[in-house]
Amino acid sequence: MRFETLRLPLNSIICAFLCSLPLQAQEKKTEIRFTSVPDIFNWNISNPQPGWEDTLDWFFKLLKKEGPDFNLNAGDIMDARWWTNAEQVRKKTEEYWTGFNKRYADHDLKVYVAPGDHEYGDDGGLKKGDIARAFGKQFTELMGMPKNGPENHLGRAFFVRQDNLLVITLDTFEDAGKRFAYTVGPKQLTWMEKTLVDHKDAEFVIVQGHLPIVGPVKSKNSSASMLKDGTKSPLWKLMVKHKVDAYFCGEHHRITVKKHEGIWQIVHGALWGTQTDLNYLSGIVKPGEMTLKIHEFDVEYSGGYIGDHPHRGAKNKPREKVALTGKSQKEGPRTTGMLTLKAGSDKEATTGWFRKALDVQPAKKK
Repeated sequence: MRFETLRLPLNSIICAFLCSLPLQAQEKKTEIRFTSVPDIFNWNISNPQPGWEDTLDWFFKLLKKEGPDFNLNAGDIMDARWWTNAEQVRKKTEEYWTGFNKRYADHDLKVYVAPGDHEYGDDGGLKKGDIARAFGKQFTELMGMPKNGPENHLGRAFFVRQDNLLVITLDTFEDAGKRFAYTVGPKQLTWMEKTLVDHKDAEFVIVQGHLPIVGPVKSKNSSASMLKDGTKSPLWKLMVKHKVDAYFCGEHHRITVKKHEGIWQIVHGALWGTQTDLNYLSGIVKPGEMTLKIHEFDVEYSGGYIGDHPHRGAKNKPREKVALTGKSQKEGPRTTGMLTLKAGSDKEATTGWFRKALDVQPAKKK
């Protein structure tokens, strides 16, 4: 009886305390923060890479601060022009791709990578079916991506669901026998549609793949590849049908933002080791709202050229030293575009690159 007498006042005290908390504390909402950096190297960069580590450490700490939940990478993580045989592919990918993964792990940063053409040996590798398949096998085994995708692209096409955000990663290269095609095939599309239907309650949907779909786009130091059939492709039609919010891609090493049929295509990324104006994207997703920002910063190069780049000219290689410019070191990245989307609404707030984007109208039938 004595215990019961004490318990009632204690319960009253706890109730009074909880009721006195600010409303915001009682209704704490989730927030997802991520970054995107396609074509981060596009060269064979070791871990560690002498002459690069200070700048890379600065950049990866920035990625961790901006997007602690995960980083998206729409492909071309190395140069990877290893065309001799499957054994060479195995040895080189184990060396460079393992080092790439360790760099993210050292910064406690989860990365989701979509295969780029360089993950199949670049354009030259994609022309050799046996070599491209060897690369695909290594990607599945080494990169550690989720294995919830179609069997013929296991670990190369997958999805991640976090709270109200669905992210689908695609492999924009399909095995066509003697070579690989620049497309997304029927099995991937069937899996993708099922994923979209199963997660129709997601407020926001992002798809990432290496190849842009809506053209034209700016390009520099790139083979400028695009997805076959563009906006007439089954992939694009599927994304329009299910009202995908944004499509992240790379390949072209320049920034081009386009809005077409309700979907924002964001081409970004740059060629570390060659280009001096670099960029990344950050995103924040809250209940009912997603904000995307494009950031740019500048670096400078010195020294000679890094070796181990077969089938390249003497100077068609990354430089030995990379450093932030004085301005970037002092001021940090500059935000050059922002987009805010509201769930279930056509209302959008845009600045910079996003404001410049025009809705590309389909060509008129003759």
